[in-house]
Amino acid sequence: MNKGLLNVDEALEQLLAGARPVSETEMVPTLSATGRVPAAAQRSTMNVPPMDNSAMDGYAVRLADLKGPEPRLPARRFPRAPTPSRCRSIACSRATKWW
Repeated sequence: MNKGLLNVDEALEQLLAGARPVSETEMVPTLSATGRVPAAAQRSTMNVPPMDNSAMDGYAVRLADLKGPEPRLPARRFPRAPTPSRCRSIACSRATKWW
């Protein structure tokens, strides 16, 4: 093993040795909270982003569009772009072959 690397048990031991429980909490403005740890789970009050999207590039597809004598081609889409509302899946572009 590379002498510069730790095995999992050694890394875990070092992490746990430096961990300290949160003993006190206080309210601070978000912009002043750098380097702090949240005392409770955080939830967004809005959808971010505000539309359906996918983290991968590919083709937005709907199974019904691919069936029949004249199948409709799926819509090309890019990461974080809105996904058409009628499409229910994204076929990853690296996993497709169009000819």
